[in-house]
Amino acid sequence: MNVTLMDYFPILELPEEIQALVVERVAGNSFTDLYGLRASCKTMKALAEWSRVNHFYDVLSVPRRLNMPPELFKTCYAERNPSTVYMKGV
Repeated sequence: MNVTLMDYFPILELPEEIQALVVERVAGNSFTDLYGLRASCKTMKALAEWSRVNHFYDVLSVPRRLNMPPELFKTCYAERNPSTVYMKGV
């Protein structure tokens, strides 16, 4: 029997506002973690696509070889994402 983290910590049983806070923190942690969370279930994918999450991305941690799409940069900047505001200022 495979036991997963979701068995110990059923995030989907939390209120949606708390789930959104978790997604925001994951977005600030790393793109890899965010996309892993998005892949976990439809609910997490929907929360990860919520526009306010763009404010929390750490754009500076994205490897240069990934070539961040300009649309994503613009969206993050419009959300006053701190790392995009910094990059725009430099």
